[in-house]
Amino acid sequence: MFKKVISHSLIYGLGPFVPKIIGLLMLPIFTKVLTTEDYGVQSLMNSSVALIGVLAMLGLQLPLSNAFYHHTNHYKIKWGQFYGFLNIWMIFYSILLALVIYFVIPDEARDNLEWIIILNIVPIVCFGPADVLGQMYYQLNQKPKQVVIRTIAISFITISLNYYTIVILNLHYMGWFIANCLSMLLLHFSYWYPLHYKLKIKPIYKFKKKTILKGLSISIPMIPHFYSGFLLGSADSLLLKFFLISTAQIGYYGFAASFGGLMALVVGAINTAASPIISEQIKQKKYNDVRNLTWGVQFFLLVISSVGCIWLKEIFVLMINNDELKTAYFLSAVFIMCHNYRPMYFGISTVLFYREKTKNLWKVTFGAGIFCILLNILLIPHYGIKVPAFVLFISYLIMGYGTFFLNDYKEIAITNFRPVIWFFLTIICLIIVLLVIDLNVLYKIFITLLFLSSLIVYWFKILKIDKI
Repeated sequence: MFKKVISHSLIYGLGPFVPKIIGLLMLPIFTKVLTTEDYGVQSLMNSSVALIGVLAMLGLQLPLSNAFYHHTNHYKIKWGQFYGFLNIWMIFYSILLALVIYFVIPDEARDNLEWIIILNIVPIVCFGPADVLGQMYYQLNQKPKQVVIRTIAISFITISLNYYTIVILNLHYMGWFIANCLSMLLLHFSYWYPLHYKLKIKPIYKFKKKTILKGLSISIPMIPHFYSGFLLGSADSLLLKFFLISTAQIGYYGFAASFGGLMALVVGAINTAASPIISEQIKQKKYNDVRNLTWGVQFFLLVISSVGCIWLKEIFVLMINNDELKTAYFLSAVFIMCHNYRPMYFGISTVLFYREKTKNLWKVTFGAGIFCILLNILLIPHYGIKVPAFVLFISYLIMGYGTFFLNDYKEIAITNFRPVIWFFLTIICLIIVLLVIDLNVLYKIFITLLFLSSLIVYWFKILKIDKI
């Protein structure tokens, strides 16, 4: 079981992570050209897209996934009906996205408003949800190479386009939007073609209203849950703009937060690989395997993220060619450590999704998002751009571990995940990182060896019960 998760995680994670590493290696080039204002425009536009991003699929990923598992012989027909419905819906979604961009765009980018809107909505209008459906098909069928080959190819194309538009053409922030639009068109097409002509999953526009309404009855209550991702991950930039924080400062903040995005990519790869395996273990009632897998991933992530953050100051000195951005290493470490809650949260949420016990999940996830917003509103005017990172860490802990106390979960609890222990370990790791990050290299080497030793001990003494 662990070997399968590791191999699939490496395929899902290291594949797309290689271009990300190349992107990091190019930071000395990009940070020499780009300004904090450029990063500020990018951060605010990313937040505006995320503001309504949850509405793009209307939460229908869950009914699509359930159709795959519960209607194995004719799930493609159901997928086709959802596909047709979503193609129509995304026309209205594109109009809504254009309006959001219009109201959020900072003054520094308003001269390019029309082009920014066009570059954001063209891939959506042309191909609809093809990329989501394609990725889901290959993920659920445990064929990660199909996803990763596309991801790697598109990532390298994006890097090349970014270099050409930003460095050679000197288009600054517009280079990101042009490169992203072209790359997304290629990515969407790479899924659209096999969906239509190889897998025979085509949009059915004469869909059964009963099928769509049943799917929406499951997915709509999940929208507050999915929207928590925006409240926790993107609303902070919009709040900074609301409090008249300069675009340059928002760019500094967004640059630091981008390293949290890299961590999210790693965790997402692990979760993507583990999801079908956990679902299969639940189906076979191998509940201890579900727990052991969740624990193993959680401990691995705590150790690796802590070690990486300990050395973040040295990494920034080598990689960042901008004196102002070099000082963002401390804030970046907090953003990276924020994502350590996810394996435990993912383990329990997979159980809830599989049993379709999701109607109250939004109370925790959306509640954590509202908590994040309110606390930021109270603290940003007094403490500035650094406070949202710590608020985010606390909010993610509430979302990740608060789920264990839902009555829905207590009713179907399959095993004891011991969430309290992992809750405090997550906090302790953050404290250690923040205390060590500015120490000299010898101390860092010693503490790094301690972390790595603990991982080895955990693997051989604890995880051996999972006979791999």
